[in-house]
Amino acid sequence: MNIIICGAGRVGFTIAKLLSEQGHSITVIDQSSEDIQKINDSLDVKAIVGKATYPSILEKANASETDMIIAVTRNDEINMLICQIAFSIFNIQKKIARIRSQDYLNPKFSSVYNKENLPIDVIISPELEISKSIQRKLEAPGALDSVPFADNKIRLLEILIKDGCKSIDIKFNELTKKYPRLDANVIGINIIDCAKIIGITPEAFNFSGIY
Repeated sequence: MNIIICGAGRVGFTIAKLLSEQGHSITVIDQSSEDIQKINDSLDVKAIVGKATYPSILEKANASETDMIIAVTRNDEINMLICQIAFSIFNIQKKIARIRSQDYLNPKFSSVYNKENLPIDVIISPELEISKSIQRKLEAPGALDSVPFADNKIRLLEILIKDGCKSIDIKFNELTKKYPRLDANVIGINIIDCAKIIGITPEAFNFSGIY
């Protein structure tokens, strides 16, 4: 997949590194020659010094052949404009923008993010993700992590199993017998930092964490 990343700061660098390691063709654009030099020194990607809001710079990045653009500069408005130009001029189909301002993230104004208005397909908000993570921890205070699925109808919990836990050495298919009100299934375990998916064998383990 051909991907343009606008912004060579910490977030842009990390995204470029992960996506390039997955075999995608990456082009990074940033006004800072220093940040672009760091990209060139560290990553096997194409890097361009320039303003990503300039159509000529996007054209130089081969935007007409690009599958996705990710705008993660430090400025919300610039990220929005990049997505608009990417769609209106180059018809880039997948557009992702980093937006930090809570005013732009207000659900009351969410209708602005569509092809008829502001063509942003996915919004990245570090601040919003942090608040969601805190909320999930409050909803499941005994869990190390909590990830919702299916419109919050299903939750994946990571639970630490301590030495004194009464469930140690109990077979998984016997857990419901011991705890008849347990409305959950064990789908994975972590044995000395090695995650495993539970199969059909109802074995008992001395494990450090369950999912």
